[in-house]
Amino acid sequence: MPPSLPNVAVLILDDNPLVLKLGRALLEREGCTVLTAASWIEFNHVLAGNSPDIIFLDVNLPSIKGNRLSEVLKSQSSKKDIPIVLISDLPEKSLEEMFPSSGANAWMRKPLTRDKMVDMINRYVR
Repeated sequence: MPPSLPNVAVLILDDNPLVLKLGRALLEREGCTVLTAASWIEFNHVLAGNSPDIIFLDVNLPSIKGNRLSEVLKSQSSKKDIPIVLISDLPEKSLEEMFPSSGANAWMRKPLTRDKMVDMINRYVR
């Protein structure tokens, strides 16, 4: 079966290496180019040299909350059009409360699955 998402560049920021590994495996199988970052410093370096089509952003990062980082990115003219999906294992109610002020396009509960990630990419990139 041919990849369903060829030429889509995805950036995943999560401080959990297993989440990054899973996200990469799920999306590379679909034909995506997957960039990963384990910290917001690494994320800034990756973002400086690349233009992802969509960003999956962990909410619970040690140094900055993902919803706050999303707010910052959406305020930058060069980044504001990149779709952002907040990812978290927080309860749905918490995600629903923080989502509106984040500027993100969507949110998704962990664990990451192929179907949920492909759905978000098809919704916001295609």
